[in-house]
Amino acid sequence: MVKMHDLIRDMALWLYSECGMEKNKVLVCNKVSGLKEVQEISKWKEAERMSLWDRNVENLPETLLCPNLETLFVRECSKLKTIPSGFFQFIPLLRVLDLCCSHRITELPAGIGELKALEYLNLSSMDIRELPIELKNLKNLASLFLDEIYALEIIPSGVILSLTSLKLFSMWNDFGKSNGLRGHEETLLEELEALNSISEVTISITSALSISKLKSCDKLQRRIWNLFLVDCGDLISLELSSSFLERMIQLERLDISRCDELKDVKINVEREGWQGVVLNDVPSPIFTVAGGQCFHNLHTAFIGYCPKFLDLTYLIYAPYLESLYVTSCESMEEVIRDDSGVSEIEAKSAIFTRLKDLSLSSLPALKSLYQHPLLFPSLETVVVYSCPRLRRLPFDSNTATNRLKKIEGEESWRNMLQWEDSTVKDLFTPYFQTG
Repeated sequence: MVKMHDLIRDMALWLYSECGMEKNKVLVCNKVSGLKEVQEISKWKEAERMSLWDRNVENLPETLLCPNLETLFVRECSKLKTIPSGFFQFIPLLRVLDLCCSHRITELPAGIGELKALEYLNLSSMDIRELPIELKNLKNLASLFLDEIYALEIIPSGVILSLTSLKLFSMWNDFGKSNGLRGHEETLLEELEALNSISEVTISITSALSISKLKSCDKLQRRIWNLFLVDCGDLISLELSSSFLERMIQLERLDISRCDELKDVKINVEREGWQGVVLNDVPSPIFTVAGGQCFHNLHTAFIGYCPKFLDLTYLIYAPYLESLYVTSCESMEEVIRDDSGVSEIEAKSAIFTRLKDLSLSSLPALKSLYQHPLLFPSLETVVVYSCPRLRRLPFDSNTATNRLKKIEGEESWRNMLQWEDSTVKDLFTPYFQTG
């Protein structure tokens, strides 16, 4: 999001409209200006940018006579129920169309397929059940956003495959909610795998079968930036090979939520051609990371509402992790297991060295983050709530405090914490805050 002072905004609009000489190049209807002002403007054909961003918008004109229009926002129009069938007929130059957060729209007109110049389409947070097959005609479309469309059940076969210019595809669902595409995700993954143009993918997956399909999509793995595993009720254990991690070179965020049966994530290291230290007949994770068999770019991890999830030891393969959020995993006793194959000396130099933000909540069985103290050279914030059995943090006198801003939690939890000695307690006490 961008916040802009109203005077700077007015100046930008004034400059774009040739110092106010062509006022109709940009038409804006928002909660301040109101829709009537837009309706009273006679020279629609002059508009190049148009924004209808108003909760009071109830109807759109049957046709939009704007032959020069390149950008159209129809956002957060919560009273708008339909888009007229001919609405897109006379805007042949349109390159950007944003219909995000118009929650009551359940269907898109077939005429959207006439927007042959369209490059950017955002349909996020709408209530549409089916994508129109006419989207196949959008050969110039480069960016497609389908986030948080919980009613979506049908993406016609071949539609995504036909978008031969597509570079960015995003379809994720928040906080464990899934759409109705279950059973059709495999086809979607196949079509994304077949697109040669695509370079950035954000996607939600809702079944073990879809995860298995993703494992066979080598090209797609290299293009995924954000991966959400949501409501995978049939997933008991998630096994990932180190070569899979190597291919997920762009992955920045991994969310796992509402997977009721999931117990763990296992990293299986391929041993072919292996050179390095082997502990208990398994290559040391630290040497595996050094050899490139890891999450190269994972910055953010969220794990929540997985009642059988036991630990997050797989995150030792995420050396660049910056933010970790864990909530409502009732069976979790440890974050990193002590038998992870990492020695105490290795752990200090490798585990959570880039971590900035740590949040733990509603973990009634949690006893330990890690059995031994860690350095945490980048740590800035720690937030702990409803973790009554967590009596010790992996801190000692060598743990860094130069970037630490706060340790937040209930006062009762703070009073129960155990420390290595009084020096360590005195070192960290000034950072405690109660929420």
